[in-house]
Amino acid sequence: MNLKTIKKLAMFFLSATLLTTVVFYLPARAAEQAPDFTLPSLNGTMVSLNQFKGQKPVLVEFFATWCHFCRAIHPQIVKLRESVPESKLAIVAIDVGSGDSLERVKLYVKNHPSPFTVLYDKGSIVTRTYGVEGIPHIVLVDKNGNIKYQGSELPSDPMSLVQ
Repeated sequence: MNLKTIKKLAMFFLSATLLTTVVFYLPARAAEQAPDFTLPSLNGTMVSLNQFKGQKPVLVEFFATWCHFCRAIHPQIVKLRESVPESKLAIVAIDVGSGDSLERVKLYVKNHPSPFTVLYDKGSIVTRTYGVEGIPHIVLVDKNGNIKYQGSELPSDPMSLVQ
């Protein structure tokens, strides 16, 4: 090995060591608080995320009636509701509003019963607040209001993320 190669390797290892040291000593990132929202359910009652804070975690599913992937994930969320009682996990589904009317969502839920609360985001305000770019979009919030998961799939063990 020539001197130039040895210098490059030394600089590489020095840089890697410094980077590792900096990352190791950085403070842990604060948990991201889930933005509160208040939306109407299909029966007209208002539901807010903060009503669950301090009591239980919440799984929020953003969906649309016309979304085939949303229809595919629906049975998984129903199965989750059947296996985890309401007292341990709240589940709310939010229709993103785009391309759907309230009447269409009501008809959809009538034909696809859901054992959890369905909300309607007219104008997609909450959807935009959460940065939803594709649906389905799952957000898992712990009982302190911290976002523990966001993604397009249901985690294999969502309760382990919020314990």
